[in-house]
Amino acid sequence: MDTAESTLRFIVIADSHIRPPDQEVEAYPSNAWFVKRNEFIVDLCNRIDASFVVHLGDIVHPLPVEDTHLEAIELATGVYANLRHPIHFVAGNHDVGDKPDALVAVPAVAEENYPVFENAWGRPFGSFDVDEAHFVIVDTQVMNSGFEREERQRRWLEDDLAVASESGKRIFVFSHYPPFVRDGNENEHYDNLGDPARSWFLELLDTHHVEALFSGHVHNFLYNRYGTTDMYVAPSTGFVRPDYAEVAGVPPPAENGRDDPPKLGIFVVDVTAGGHTTRPIRSFGAITAGAPLPVPVATSLDPGWESPIGVTLRHGWMSVADFPAAGLDEFRRKRIRNDGMILALWEARIRDVRVPIEDLSTPDGVARMRALTTRGMRFSVYSGGVPDRRTIDMVRSVIPGVRRWEIIVSPERFTDVVASLEGVVVDGIDLAIAPIAPIGVADAAVHHFVAAGFGIHDEVTLDRLRRIDTVVGFRELVFRIPWTDRIEDGLRRARETAAIDGRRAVVIVELPRGSESAMFDDDEAVADRVTEIVLAARTEPDVAVFLDGFMDHDRGYYPRHGLIDRSFNPRPALYRLIEASSA
Repeated sequence: MDTAESTLRFIVIADSHIRPPDQEVEAYPSNAWFVKRNEFIVDLCNRIDASFVVHLGDIVHPLPVEDTHLEAIELATGVYANLRHPIHFVAGNHDVGDKPDALVAVPAVAEENYPVFENAWGRPFGSFDVDEAHFVIVDTQVMNSGFEREERQRRWLEDDLAVASESGKRIFVFSHYPPFVRDGNENEHYDNLGDPARSWFLELLDTHHVEALFSGHVHNFLYNRYGTTDMYVAPSTGFVRPDYAEVAGVPPPAENGRDDPPKLGIFVVDVTAGGHTTRPIRSFGAITAGAPLPVPVATSLDPGWESPIGVTLRHGWMSVADFPAAGLDEFRRKRIRNDGMILALWEARIRDVRVPIEDLSTPDGVARMRALTTRGMRFSVYSGGVPDRRTIDMVRSVIPGVRRWEIIVSPERFTDVVASLEGVVVDGIDLAIAPIAPIGVADAAVHHFVAAGFGIHDEVTLDRLRRIDTVVGFRELVFRIPWTDRIEDGLRRARETAAIDGRRAVVIVELPRGSESAMFDDDEAVADRVTEIVLAARTEPDVAVFLDGFMDHDRGYYPRHGLIDRSFNPRPALYRLIEASSA
């Protein structure tokens, strides 16, 4: 996450799927709004000072073989004629035909489809320079086709990237299909490229140190990293691919997941001297020019703010969903990682996240953390119990991705923790310790539920640690502020207490909750609590503050609303955090 001033800005939009407003509205009522939704996107882009716009393809919905294809092109031409920026178009599968795939019934890419595309939108591949940056448009539809134009593009792209990289230009590439959606070795399916084109394309990106690749087609946000290339899949401006509702643990929204307006939007990319920042802006499917957004555009684009607090990611933030073999991939099951939480974290500019040690237990988890640290995220990991060798090695595995290791243990085991870490070196990571604390009335006979962290006035447990910790030297103490307590006084007290013997304070602040069985769904109360936390954190910049939770906890015990819902869409508290952080 680059907070430097932009030296160049461009806008990325994708998958507008413009069609006649009366087409298939009985099956999908949202079809009636696609022209209006994209007129709003043009209005949104016009509010932003940028050098150019790139459309990643699927400009229109009717396929080239359909009677309404030309009518849709005429509609789209009218929509984009109102854009005040230069616009460059990538060819999508609805524009020139699908990639060659014997297992899909949709008509494949065909030579006869290109004259219509080129007449309306220009060449399907090419490049241009702006300042010291080089921008490349690639036609992925034709890859693996065996057409003469595929060979022509191959020779051109190899030469173009070689010249750009040799001249020291920063390279950004745009395509419709992403090479892959989760893993470079995944099987081919409807949403990625097959070999040999995939391997060839990825090798080119890596060889020439392409800074970023932007792709469409998936209609959902995804982020990957291949070598040193950041790979973004942009959201749609028209509709959400309904099969991707499979990644959520709740029933799909309207139209079986297809009409999910909070997931629609654009990317605004700021290129700076030190890198680039991809800023998501949700359109919420707005259809009226000038319609306000939950976050003002100026706030979304202002590089001068970020969230002063972090969040605990209780839910799986990189979990993989197996999609049923049905429809577009009738004979194949594809595996997709859920990046919905990452989008919301980036939108709110939350850089610090707190995750359990289990997230480091697989090579995929380690690679994912390393990739996200290149985009400015910082990880605090917590483990329960006395650390063993495996736990210590897991923490070491992602340096410098982990900035803090928080060890949670019963106060009676403080001595064992100190002994287990004697002589252990974890350079670059701050060691923090948190006692296990029961939830509920202190003198209750039975406690089923626990939390972690020193109480603000828990001098007895703190003294016990001070007597024992003469070797390891925990640099940080973890405190907990229950949701019923005031925050500003608690942060000050935590800082002062930790500073007595030269330590720093980490404070976990609970969001509002009710009983163990009743859902707490007062979004206004949650938003008010978030505002209080942000304002208090600003007064104590030396204290690391984390919200205990991010997404709704809607099953199990102590169910409660968070900053995003189980479909990964924002709740009011997320926008209250943005408002308070950017003020």
